[in-house]
Amino acid sequence: MSREEYIEEQDFSEAVNDEQFERPRSSKADSLRARRQVEALLEERRLKRAIEDDWYNDFGDEEE
Repeated sequence: MSREEYIEEQDFSEAVNDEQFERPRSSKADSLRARRQVEALLEERRLKRAIEDDWYNDFGDEEE
C-alpha cells in the first residue's frame, strides 16, 4: 500500500465527544489564588537577589 493510499483511507472524522467538550473555566477564586502564588514567588526571587547583591557589595570588594 502506498503512502498516498494510506492517507486517503484514514478516517478523519471527529471523535464522538468533540462537540461536547468545553474547556473548564477557572473560577475567580482560582485565578486570584494562582496570581497571588506567582506574585509571592516573584517577590521571593526579588528578595533573594537583593540579599545576594547586598552581600556581594559588602563582602565582594574586600579582595581588591
